[in-house]
Amino acid sequence: QMCIRDSLQDAYDLPTAGLGLVAGVAFVTAFIGYIWFSRYADRGHAKAMLIAGSLVGALALIMAAYARGLWTLVLARALLGLAEGAFVPAARRVVLDWSPGRPGEVLGRILAASVAGFALGPVIGVVLADRFGLRVPFLVPAAVLLIAVPVVSRLRAPGPIPIVEERSFFSLLGNRLVLAGVCIGAIEFATLGSFDAVWARVLTDQGASTIFIGLSFTAMALPLVVLAPRFGRLVDRRTPMLVATIGIVAVVPAVFSYGWLGAPAVLAAAGIVHATGSAALSPAAAALVAEGSPPEMVARGQGLLEAVGFLAAAATALPTGWAYETIGRTLWFSLL
Repeated sequence: QMCIRDSLQDAYDLPTAGLGLVAGVAFVTAFIGYIWFSRYADRGHAKAMLIAGSLVGALALIMAAYARGLWTLVLARALLGLAEGAFVPAARRVVLDWSPGRPGEVLGRILAASVAGFALGPVIGVVLADRFGLRVPFLVPAAVLLIAVPVVSRLRAPGPIPIVEERSFFSLLGNRLVLAGVCIGAIEFATLGSFDAVWARVLTDQGASTIFIGLSFTAMALPLVVLAPRFGRLVDRRTPMLVATIGIVAVVPAVFSYGWLGAPAVLAAAGIVHATGSAALSPAAAALVAEGSPPEMVARGQGLLEAVGFLAAAATALPTGWAYETIGRTLWFSLL
């Protein structure tokens, strides 16, 4: 939907700086949702959180479909962030309960499944927008979420785990594994925040077509879909830190190159390298946090990981539109 958002900017004459606000507000509200809601997944309410997250997400997409200005889009993205903050830690709590001893693999599969939607979404969204208008790319995923609610309601969800010792949410950071995973996740999300805000605009300014932009998102998502489960299995067989190192070596130079490369095809190639690094970083970070979290705080650990990551993403996404217009992409991506 990033390329659709670029079309909305042209259709409703939204300022480029507003793109950072639209992208960043979802990161902020997701942060709040992860911090506040994840505890309830540990208390036996994972299924209710999955259902509520699906319904609120559908509402947010419907609002975005009928938005007529910047602030309606901001509100819709804010609700979408809250929905994610409820859904993701509950989903991770469920799959970790189903597959004990394989955190890297199962969390890598969750990442692959979520990114598969990201991979198909831009291309499908562009086709739907061209044929049926800008509302339809938002209404179709809203309908999918509503259809999924009866399926989610039949899942076997874990019950509450007795609390041995009442601990605060942020006490998890006292565990070195959790702290390492959170730091790795923050690095990944910080790069994705700036990417989310202006990638479509960067390619447009370099002469890329709307179709190319949609295909570039798909091309960059494919490594995540294919490689995240494989990196997850490597996490379980070897060590999360080894896999995280592979990810950092790929991500850092790719993000730096965004400020210097000109041809859209070369930029997309750098994005594929970036995505490959993210496919390693994400399961490594999640597995570290899962391993370091006590049994009664597994969902809260995953919520903390995502919350800090979204805070890092917001810190880069919010100023990216302004920075792109004022100091330019070369200096901005070099500073990142």
